[in-house]
Amino acid sequence: MAYTSFFRDTDALNAISDIVIPAISHARTIRIWDAGCASGEEPFTLAILFASRLGAFHFRNLDILATDYEESNYAQFADRIRAAEYSRQDVFWVPAEHREQYFEATGNPEVFRLTDSIRERVRYIQHDLLTLVPPETGHSLIVCKNVLMHFSPEDQVKVLEMFHGALLPGGFLAMDGNQAMPAAFARRFLQVERGTPLFQKPVD
Repeated sequence: MAYTSFFRDTDALNAISDIVIPAISHARTIRIWDAGCASGEEPFTLAILFASRLGAFHFRNLDILATDYEESNYAQFADRIRAAEYSRQDVFWVPAEHREQYFEATGNPEVFRLTDSIRERVRYIQHDLLTLVPPETGHSLIVCKNVLMHFSPEDQVKVLEMFHGALLPGGFLAMDGNQAMPAAFARRFLQVERGTPLFQKPVD
């Protein structure tokens, strides 16, 4: 199974919290695509970040599409995300205040379930990025971390082209710190802050 965890890659998460959320918080629908979500910790982390920064009125406008494509793990990913249940070890890195507010006890003292308010904001479907056809468009934010490194340079460019088309003008792309933006996109994805793996699609 692909490795993931709650609140992983703090540089990207801090940029999303400090820059992206204030910029898109008043959209009628806040559409996010998490491409390469594995077993769900990342999209649920995003939902928690937005819940902690938005009031209830704007949070209900959040719609997170979580996708992944690993045939051997598809059923396991789907079942786990839809159940939104994680072990005590899984939630270790969740800040204490978020664990208390956004997780609830189950019949098993070693298993915690995300609250309905968080679960309802995340949808999961299987999707292969190399089809180069986005499952949906009109996103304010696309998150794709620790995925493109597994593709050839040519396929990375093609996938980034797809992301560019799926984003709204002014939308954001968050990647991991190890992923460089190809030179072909130097003017099509602008780095928001030097040293931060967050890029923005220009409005014009």
